[in-house]
Amino acid sequence: MSDQKLLFIALLSLMMTVAWTLPTQSSLSVTNTSSARKQLIKEFVAKVQELIKILMQDLLKLPVTR
Repeated sequence: MSDQKLLFIALLSLMMTVAWTLPTQSSLSVTNTSSARKQLIKEFVAKVQELIKILMQDLLKLPVTR
């Protein structure tokens, strides 16, 4: 596996870890209303999914070496 593919996989793993842990942290500067918190989490997850989609497209474009 090429170094670029390993880097993309590592970045993807890191982003997944951040996506799972960040919304549950209590230090977020959000008002105490649950709707505002839900909206923030929803927007964050959408952005992470968009970045994952871009990374996967880039990963699939890399040449395969055997």
